[in-house]
Amino acid sequence: MSTHTLPTTTTSRLHAARQKALAAQRAPVRALSLAGIGRHVSDALLPNSRIAGAMLAALLIAVGSSALGEWQHLLDLEEVDSALLADDLPIDAYLDRGFDTWVQNNSAE
Repeated sequence: MSTHTLPTTTTSRLHAARQKALAAQRAPVRALSLAGIGRHVSDALLPNSRIAGAMLAALLIAVGSSALGEWQHLLDLEEVDSALLADDLPIDAYLDRGFDTWVQNNSAE
């Protein structure tokens, strides 16, 4: 039996009952939902996402700080090298024979 053979009053009541049931089932959705395994993974990860995000931010800050310190150290070394190369000292000042002895005496202390 199809709905075409039912009286109009019956089909209108069935339609109203269906609309009422669908309206009662509506639930507000706060975010996108994944199906299957994705839902289980998101349910497991999302409660801890703030902690994981904070830990990731702290890690990025630590790594960035270390990289910035290394970069600054290299810039300082570059500045010292440039100053030495641009200096007007004669080459004999860099070839001082007593310098090696001085370094060896000071490094033993």
